[in-house]
This record gives sequence, C-alpha cells and structure tokens, in this order.
Amino acid sequence: MKKIIALILSALLVCSAASCSGGNSSSKAESKTEAATEQKTEAPTEAPTNDPEIQAALDKMAEDYEFEGVVYAVKDGTQVASYAKGKLENGDEITLESPMPVGSVSKQFCAAAVLLLQEQGKLSVDDTLDKYFSEYKNGKKITIKNLLSMRSGIPEMTEEGNENLVSNDKTEKENVDAIKKWVFSQELDHDPDTIFAYANVNYFLLSNIVEQVSGEKYVDFLRKSFFTPLNMNHTGTIGELPSNPDWAKGLDYKKVDTQPGLTNGCGDIISNAHDMTVWINALSSGKAISKDSYKAMTTDYSPETHYGYGMFLDISGGVGHYGSIGIYSAFDYINEEKKFTLFVDSNTLEQPTEINSVVDELLKALMK
Repeated sequence: MKKIIALILSALLVCSAASCSGGNSSSKAESKTEAATEQKTEAPTEAPTNDPEIQAALDKMAEDYEFEGVVYAVKDGTQVASYAKGKLENGDEITLESPMPVGSVSKQFCAAAVLLLQEQGKLSVDDTLDKYFSEYKNGKKITIKNLLSMRSGIPEMTEEGNENLVSNDKTEKENVDAIKKWVFSQELDHDPDTIFAYANVNYFLLSNIVEQVSGEKYVDFLRKSFFTPLNMNHTGTIGELPSNPDWAKGLDYKKVDTQPGLTNGCGDIISNAHDMTVWINALSSGKAISKDSYKAMTTDYSPETHYGYGMFLDISGGVGHYGSIGIYSAFDYINEEKKFTLFVDSNTLEQPTEINSVVDELLKALMK
C-alpha cells in the first residue's frame, strides 16, 4: 500500500465503510456573530466523577488499547463521560485542556469556511476550478462541490516520485506552489462526480480557494470567523507551531511529520476537548454556519460510501469524522436525534484500526 506523503498524506483519514451512512438538519440562516457569543458550550472545565458504569467502560477501553489521550461526551447538555490520561511529547500530563492535532477532522472546518463564504455571496459551490486556478487544464470540469464531496477525480499525491517535492527547508508558499504544480499536471483518475474517492488534495485546494476569496491566510480566516467568536482559545494550526509553540505547549512539530503548507485544509487543526465540544455544538446548531449550510454538509452525495462535505454520515445514527496524523488519532461525532456529542483524541492508538474499534465501543457504551 502506497505511503501517503506527509500532508495529504499524514493527514490521512481512514473510516470503515461499514460504520458510515447519513444524517442532516435544516432551517434558515442565522446571524453567526451574535449567536456564537450566546452559544452554550457544555464544554469541559474540570473532570467530575463519571457514572460507575461509564467509568468501567472507559477503564476497560484504556486497558484493552493502552489508551492515552482524551474522551469527552455530552448528552442532553450534560457531561456523560470525561477522561484524560497520559503524557504529551514533552512529558506534560494530558488534560482536557491539552491541545492535540486532530488530523482529518480538520476537513469540517474547511468545508464550513467554504460554505460561510457562499453564505456571504463570495463564491458558489457550483463554481468551476478554472475560476480560481486558470492554469489547471481540467479546471472547467471540476466544481467546488466536487472537491467538498470527494468526487473530483483528482489523484492523491503519494511519496512515490515526489520525495523532493516539499520539505521543511522550503517556505509554505514554495511547498503550496509545488503541490499545485504537481496536481495540475496530472490526469484525472476518473470523470468528476462519477465516484467517491477519498483524497486529501481536494481539501488542500479548497483551503487555497478560501485564501483567494477572503484575501486572508486560511488560518486567519478560520480564527476571525470561528475560533475567536466561539472563544476557541486553544485552537490553531500545525503551521503555527514553529513560530508560536506556547499556545500548544507540549507538542513537537516534527512528531506530526509534515512540512509547511502540506496539511492546509485537510489535516492542519490542533485543538482540545473544550474547544472541539464548542465547535461541534456551534456547527450543528446553526451558530457557526447556517442550518441550511450544515444541512448541505450532512447531505449524502455518495450513497455507496455515505460522505457529505467533510463529514462521514450515519455513524451509529450520527455524523462525524476520523482523523490521523503523525502519532495522533482523533474522532468527533454529532447525533442530533439523541442530543449526543463525542470527541476523542489519542497519541497511542494504532491507526486506523484501533481508533475505529475504540469509537465503536464508546458509542455503544455512552449512547445507551
């Protein structure tokens, strides 16, 4: 099996098709800034005692998988599971407040950014890529929607033949330009919108479109639009670690195994249990983007695989995303019917098989 190059690559997400299928919501768009400030977070501030049955399930998970990391779940607005154990790369204890990479869970932030720009009338998911990449010979065939739904036909970039394409010695711009040049020189694997094919490069291109349309760096747009209004003060990107490591103290940039720009849009986010709980509440309730936009995110565009925009669908009746990058495995989950959310992040699970198994066991134990 080809090793995926550090971005596209180490931001690799893996999800078992057996556990994925649909979920959605609807309503009118709301004012994001006002609603965000009023958002009830139901986010962790401390780790009160879990119900004995749930604590037993968490202890069993930890023993069976030698799990270190965090688990945080909320049901009906009340915490039902809180777990933090292990050490960060510098030896600090992992807590519910510890920021850690979330891998491909990052894709839902990118999808939300694109949909927010559509709400603002600055782009349309029906735009073709030639509008943003005039040099791309296949640009007229592919839409933003095709990128969002992983139905573009653009091949994934692998290490084979590309060992020197990107490096830590190059700037983010140099790496981004090199990746784009490679992508635009490739033939499509299949015609757009004919089949689902998971490829991180789709969201890499989407992050670049966000920058073009907003006139801002991608992370700056996320921070202004989502992180700051939602008081997500422990959330940022991998690209910020070399120049500003204090906000994510305990993490080693090199352990994430990526080069500047490589994970943009597809695996770049670092966050903690508090902020991710705030995020998934805001996303699903119409406070980060409109309910109509969230409905678009959770519409099934690939019934054979059950994928929306940055979301796998019908995971135990809800929606969410798995992610892995470097030594980290993460998962976030929303079940609107049961008013249940879950966030998991670990630096000890074997990827991807153990994160899938842990999630399956947690959902069965916590959603009774």
